Amino acid sequence: MTGTVQIVVTPGSGDGRARSAAGRLQKALARRGYEARVQTFADLDRLLEWSATCAPEFSHLVGVGGDATLSASASAAVRLSIPFVPVPCGFGNMFARAFGFREETRRVIELFERGQVRRVDVGLANGRDIFLSHRSYGVLAEIQEAVERGRAQPRFRLMRLLSYFAMGERYLVGAPLTAIRVEVEGAVVAEDAAVVTVANVETYRGFLSLTPAASPIDGVFDIFVIPGGSKWNVWTRIFKILLRMPGRWDSVILCRGRSARVTVNGRTDELALRRRVLPLLVLPESFETLKVRQSEAEAEVPVAAVAPAGIVATRVSEPRFEELRQRT
Repeated sequence: MTGTVQIVVTPGSGDGRARSAAGRLQKALARRGYEARVQTFADLDRLLEWSATCAPEFSHLVGVGGDATLSASASAAVRLSIPFVPVPCGFGNMFARAFGFREETRRVIELFERGQVRRVDVGLANGRDIFLSHRSYGVLAEIQEAVERGRAQPRFRLMRLLSYFAMGERYLVGAPLTAIRVEVEGAVVAEDAAVVTVANVETYRGFLSLTPAASPIDGVFDIFVIPGGSKWNVWTRIFKILLRMPGRWDSVILCRGRSARVTVNGRTDELALRRRVLPLLVLPESFETLKVRQSEAEAEVPVAAVAPAGIVATRVSEPRFEELRQRT
């Protein structure tokens, strides 16, 4: 099996690891008969421009970088319907981790040798921006943006986690909570939420799992909401989930739907799920592992968590819960 492989990379991803990972992969593919070429983009805007205009001159598209790089390059794969291979070289790598994708060259070559093309879901924001993992709003998103805004980010994972905790302490003491309005498929879920995540995959897996049953092959978003109130109540709920304490799902909203509208400070994001539009080159066993993990999460966590008085989260998508369980 041979063909033309287009590798795209943003050099800043993974503290510079992405560029070297792309070079190693290019050489390994060439040894196996592929015509492999690497194109480097200085920033995400240039990569998005390329994704929107590139011609179908390759048989496979490989994106090397973090979550934002993979989402930007996946736009081209969706538009051209060309098999996509994500190579994670970032901090979170949430979409890639859902399928077990790895940075190591031998693992990527294994995909080309025995992978299968399976179509998976993606999210679409405001009719134009594809996202593979999630869109988040509120205090957690503000902390993440504050840490990642600086160029001198900690390189090692532990130090990066500690930087998030340190920034979280500053927000806990000084920053006011932002009131967020959330609608799911036209139904109002919350008027004053403090934390909102609309997820296509498990969000913050292995650290702070807000959407443990989210899956990019089930045809719906998982929407996680912490209603507003006092800072103490909001942070107590966050730490209960972080520490996996009993009652951690009390007084949060966890529901499903194919569309959501999130309004923050007068600005509204329209989020829609596009079902099975990304042709993904994936190992067959990855799909089965993902289904098992989702089934186990649904058994542990109620898909419709306890909602505050006056908000019935289950009315948004309850008919789909049984359908999803039966299909799983």
